[in-house]
Amino acid sequence: MKKTVCILIYIISLANISLAQKLTASASKTKVAVGESFQLSFSLNSSGSNFKAPALNEFDVYSGPNQSTSMSYVNGAMSQSITLSYIVAAKKEGKITIGPASVTVNGANVQSNSFIVEAVKGSASASNQGNSGNNNQPAQNPSAPTTENLNDNLFVKTIVSKTKAYMGEQITVTHKVYTRYQLRGFQDIKFPDYNGFWAQDVASSAQIQVTNENIDGVSYQVGELKRTYLFAQRSGKLEIEPMNIECVVRKQSNRRPRDVFEQFFGGGYEDATYSVKSKPVVIEISPLPEANKPVDFSGAVGSYSFKAQISKDKIKANDAVNLTITLLGKGNIKLVDPLKINFPEDFETYDAKTKENITSSASGVSGSKTFDYLVIPRHEGDYKIDQINFSYFDPEKKQYITLPSPEFNIHVEKGNAGEASASVFNPRSKEDVKVLGNDIRYIKTSNIQLKPKSEYFFGSPLFYLGLISPFFAFIGFVFIQRKTIELNKDAVAVKSRKATKMAKKRLSLAEQYLKSNNKEQFYVEIFKALYGYIGDKLNILAADLSKENIADTLKVKSVSEATILQLISTIDNCEYARYAPSAVSGDLNSIYNNTVELITKIEHEIK
Repeated sequence: MKKTVCILIYIISLANISLAQKLTASASKTKVAVGESFQLSFSLNSSGSNFKAPALNEFDVYSGPNQSTSMSYVNGAMSQSITLSYIVAAKKEGKITIGPASVTVNGANVQSNSFIVEAVKGSASASNQGNSGNNNQPAQNPSAPTTENLNDNLFVKTIVSKTKAYMGEQITVTHKVYTRYQLRGFQDIKFPDYNGFWAQDVASSAQIQVTNENIDGVSYQVGELKRTYLFAQRSGKLEIEPMNIECVVRKQSNRRPRDVFEQFFGGGYEDATYSVKSKPVVIEISPLPEANKPVDFSGAVGSYSFKAQISKDKIKANDAVNLTITLLGKGNIKLVDPLKINFPEDFETYDAKTKENITSSASGVSGSKTFDYLVIPRHEGDYKIDQINFSYFDPEKKQYITLPSPEFNIHVEKGNAGEASASVFNPRSKEDVKVLGNDIRYIKTSNIQLKPKSEYFFGSPLFYLGLISPFFAFIGFVFIQRKTIELNKDAVAVKSRKATKMAKKRLSLAEQYLKSNNKEQFYVEIFKALYGYIGDKLNILAADLSKENIADTLKVKSVSEATILQLISTIDNCEYARYAPSAVSGDLNSIYNNTVELITKIEHEIK
């Protein structure tokens, strides 16, 4: 009888344990659109281990597993709930069955319920909007790469709007980073130099916007790093060099779990830094066609309008007239030079004053450019400024287009007597006088110094002083040379002087930003100065200029470990400040002086 009672008590206890420990599966939405992200949750009202998620092959997994834990006390009794969640999106239409998950609790295997999620084309039905109050934002959670190959989960691309273009035609270049990890930040970005192109960067915000993009059925988080408009300056095959970037990402750690929570979620996460490099891009640039090229073509490529006008058409002699030419359009407008205009011979002309209003937006480089010509008629009469033609090449139509202006007629009346006399002495009139005959000379009205006829330079005191001056100059040179040799005997002092001078020269631009309290540009110039100095001093190519290379080379040059650590720390601080200047504190004057001392110290220690 006692044995039967014990067995019954044991069975009842097991039943209570099984009922008490419950693993519940749920979804934030049960009807979703294909590609729409939603949350799958698995909640356990106790602690456990060896969690096994159901197969999620029908979904793109954006992040997970993500941990949340809640505890509560009711009448002195503690209850605990642990939730494991995934951010997923359906790959295709249909009803998808999500099988049970399992976890081990007190040695027993506990399974969750299974349920069905329906994936439809386009937006999910409005009737499903109230199914759940969980609104999820997946972008900030760690993602779940489907392969261990780094190149499949993190890479950068240089994307161009066209691979064939005319010389001077606008080309859009976009640099993007693609990741299936959670992107934490960047340590270093090296954009290409765009050799052979004139480049115009598009202004962007400091915060990189992350979007989702699907490539060959695989979903990536994509951040646009930079957008630039290029205009080729020569024909042929031009290469856009690779972009290098160091990305800091959050990924799952392979180390053993430290506690029961990490064991429940299959391990912890850690930040890792990877250096990735884009592929070079070759663009084939064709020269502008010679057929039907206008004589007055000045290199404008794009789409333009053209307007010319004069300030007045009736003036007096020696009064000024302004001829204004305005170009409006889209293309390489910034590279267009002032137009050549044939003014009447009696007009005194001046170089054009240029005014620009050019912007770079998502649609390209566009705006206006105004040339203001100042001319002064010197004589009365009726004059004509011939028709002005502005020619440009339209790459869309693949032809030259010429825009004409009207002719301008200017009536010049006789000026007053003072102005008329002044016109005699203008440069054009002087040239005319010189052509008439070499015997005509202008009368000098200034004071003239006369000297006796018998006085000559030969034999004068100034003549003899000139004879002996080379001897004294030689003595002075010998004295200065000996003084220089004496000063250079102290090698330490010489190195100190040169190092300080070199540091000041390299940091001159940083000093300007220091005075204007431009913190972001100040750190950028400090970074460039340090990298430029180290590269030149150690003869390291820019492509090989990494912190590890710098440290190894300085050790070979017998630079102390403390100095090397100070240099690497300064470079790290500058790199961090370039992307988060508001997060960096410290006196800029102190940072500037410490950088000068650091370069000086390296000069002293290097051998």
